[in-house]
Amino acid sequence: MKEIVTDKFVAISDRRFHYREWGDAAGPTLVLVHGIGDDSHVWDDFSQGAAARFRIIAPDQRGHGTSDWARPPAYRCEDYVSDLEQLIAGLELPEVILMGHSMGALHATCYAARHPDRVIALIHADIEPRPPDWNKKYLDNLYERLPRDYHCIGAYVEELRKNSPYAEEDLLCRLAGHALKETGQGNWRLRYDREVLRHFDRYDLRPRLQEIRCPALIIRGIESRVMSADKAREMSAAIPQGSFAEIQRATHPLHTDNPEEFQRVVMAFLSVRSNLS
Repeated sequence: MKEIVTDKFVAISDRRFHYREWGDAAGPTLVLVHGIGDDSHVWDDFSQGAAARFRIIAPDQRGHGTSDWARPPAYRCEDYVSDLEQLIAGLELPEVILMGHSMGALHATCYAARHPDRVIALIHADIEPRPPDWNKKYLDNLYERLPRDYHCIGAYVEELRKNSPYAEEDLLCRLAGHALKETGQGNWRLRYDREVLRHFDRYDLRPRLQEIRCPALIIRGIESRVMSADKAREMSAAIPQGSFAEIQRATHPLHTDNPEEFQRVVMAFLSVRSNLS
């Protein structure tokens, strides 16, 4: 299928936000929320395969992609979820399916708990509802360690491969190309605001999981160190209509490590469990 996608911008709280849109505006709306350091392009391949069944909205979260940075830095859970609320309200979406990965999954799940009347299905990919302390320490270390510039796109591809060991080279090259911009001095610089790493919030969504009323799929990469199988099962059990699945041959970025299996599992959930496609 030929990819048909439109890049759009919207104003939220005096900031400009970018989002990508696929599919038929008359279909069920699927909102895709990327993780920390990623952008909307991480969903390109998934969206190309799902656009025949859904209207897909994939925003760049604040501080990421070509959405505006927050100055002074404002990257708490409340900030991100408020953006998501305003985006969905501004686009006049009465009902949505939400899918998020990592930090984006926390924001999608928080939204689903706050607005159970608006979310008709939820996919929460590979992060515990209360990320352990080591997660915050890892991001703080990344903030200190990551170079400001890269001499070529391939250098950042190698950085991405450290966390997505099974991903195809072509996919990582495409993601790196979107993640970087030329400095004009022969180097490439990350588009996302490094302050998002240092200001990663102290999330704990466990008390709100029972408020989610829609069918929810908790999904993890079988080799993930970010979400254990036990915590994933606990989370799915805490949600009234929760279910659990694992993606083979995948670590934390399960949607780039094994995109075919990820797409199959998610589409099966939306087709069978939610009757949405």
